[in-house]
Amino acid sequence: MPRIAAPTVKEHRDRQHEAILDAVGSILAEEGYDGLELAAVGERVGLARTSLYRYAHHKDELVAQWLERAFGPAMAEAEAVLGGSGPPADRLAAWLDGQLDFAARPRDGAAARLMAEFDHLPEPIQALVIDGHRPLRDALAATVDEALADRPTRDPALVLALIDGIAAAATRQAAGGVSPKLRRETRNAVVGLLHGGGT
Repeated sequence: MPRIAAPTVKEHRDRQHEAILDAVGSILAEEGYDGLELAAVGERVGLARTSLYRYAHHKDELVAQWLERAFGPAMAEAEAVLGGSGPPADRLAAWLDGQLDFAARPRDGAAARLMAEFDHLPEPIQALVIDGHRPLRDALAATVDEALADRPTRDPALVLALIDGIAAAATRQAAGGVSPKLRRETRNAVVGLLHGGGT
């Protein structure tokens, strides 16, 4: 049996898995999706390809695991905020605050490169990204529906699309840091959008 570098086999495998995902992120950042190969990952972590098969059988599995590690916690936190208690406008404002904070964090190059290459990625990888965002998207849509429930002339789908636009513009601004003014103006824009437009 090979030596393990941890108190238990599980801890050893967990550490090995983290090292593999670190290697996946490094290769994605340096060479993009097309440069990611199982052999290259194995070489970086000192694993034979057959040993790597314990963690994934093809590179798309590794990309899926990397995406979950990179974005899963932030997605779960955002879903919890949107699904929490309190007025829906307050929950949307709290979600926006979280989006700005996430955008302001230092990013590893893998996330930026994957998003830059998104239109050229294979459909299964695009689907992974879209499916990964779907629960958050559903929570966001439900919160907008709730906010507009007593305003039958409003169009929740259109309002959601406009909130998307505001959030996208604000998170681009947040890449250089989140100022109190950016946070305030973003919140005001979304709350104003929810409360505007007549009854």
